[in-house]
Amino acid sequence: MSLKIQVVVLVLLLISLALLFVQVKKRKLDLKYTLAWFVLVISLIVIDIFPAIITGISNAVGIATPSNMLFLVGYVLLVIIIYTLTVAISKMSDNIRAMAQKIALLEKEIEQLKEKEE
Repeated sequence: MSLKIQVVVLVLLLISLALLFVQVKKRKLDLKYTLAWFVLVISLIVIDIFPAIITGISNAVGIATPSNMLFLVGYVLLVIIIYTLTVAISKMSDNIRAMAQKIALLEKEIEQLKEKEE
């Protein structure tokens, strides 16, 4: 990879990292959901600075080209992120259902108390 491309990619990755930090600091993103993105960006920074790492890993695993290795790793990381978010959504859905049921019971109880007062 040419030095110009490495520098451009490094700058873009650093901007991405800075944007992630700003979003977490402003509390627009929850830290536990952005950890995977931090790991991904930092890993890409290391690979951009030391491209021999991905070449060595792809040779050791038996993948023909380093770019294929990057696509495989990216795919696996995205699947992990999607799974993590799916688990979080499921938990939140259960919490919302439980809260809606509690609210309905409390509203019914309030109505019954109002009827007794009248």
